[in-house]
Amino acid sequence: MKVCLGGTFDLLHVGHKALLEKAFEIGNEIFIGITSDEMVVKWKKKISSFKERKDNLEKYLEKKGWSKRATIGPIDDRYGPALTGDFDAIIVSPETHPIAGEMNEHRIRKGRKELEIIEIPFLLARDGIPISSTRIKNGEIDVKGERSIPLKIGIGSKNEVKIKACRRAFEKVFPISIKVKGINSGDYQPFNDDIEKGAISRARNAIKEMDYGVGIEAGIKWNEVAREYFGIQYCSIIDKTSYITWGHSSGFTYPKKIIEEVRKGKSVGEVIGAKEEGAIGYLSKGIINREDITERAVLMALLPRISNNSKFFI
Repeated sequence: MKVCLGGTFDLLHVGHKALLEKAFEIGNEIFIGITSDEMVVKWKKKISSFKERKDNLEKYLEKKGWSKRATIGPIDDRYGPALTGDFDAIIVSPETHPIAGEMNEHRIRKGRKELEIIEIPFLLARDGIPISSTRIKNGEIDVKGERSIPLKIGIGSKNEVKIKACRRAFEKVFPISIKVKGINSGDYQPFNDDIEKGAISRARNAIKEMDYGVGIEAGIKWNEVAREYFGIQYCSIIDKTSYITWGHSSGFTYPKKIIEEVRKGKSVGEVIGAKEEGAIGYLSKGIINREDITERAVLMALLPRISNNSKFFI
């Protein structure tokens, strides 16, 4: 199989190695495109010269015993040689998958065969954020993905329960120095899909200059099968590379009298008159803690970052 892949390959890191590993696992002829110096100038980023990047890549391929199966060439435009080349498959990351899709559309229009697109999931650093050369150069992580500076987390709320629950969840997942800041994003009583929309809106409002933006939104969601309204919290977590993960808390059905009042325009808090303990504390008579159920939603949103393939950490 003839396989192609491309990138800047600046500061060869474990993310690059994951792409290369897959290419040489499935292919017998591999073309590796490296972004040309001319392309890099357009981006206005500080990246090593083409020659330096090519030399480092060749040394790595030699070390792995892959050199004889590889051809290295420059990428001078958006698609590079993959647009017209005689290849069977292209290896991409989630970030470059859309570009490969566009490229395939052009190939089809020109009467060329469509390439199989093989996506390799983001390889995350120890802080749960995708590894990149930019992050390494900025001193956030090293080439193996180890965190070098404190992790900054913005939370789209000034609610102390949400702030404490978020801190607890992140400290369990990432045993590193963490700084947490609450950012006011307003409060309202969302229904159905507005819960998720509220969560992502809060997360995006909180990311700013942070490493993570966290949005936690509690609301009431209709379940057609149960024919009941459920109370549920959604958590959306966006990192500085725009990678988003989701989770939600356990759900529970509300008494119909509460739903009736909420549908008239009141919030759940106004109906039950509970603030400190929240709806879950009030309805469970203290058996279930508000902070615990919020922490669970955050942990669920962190789960994809916990379970990410870590075989390249050596």
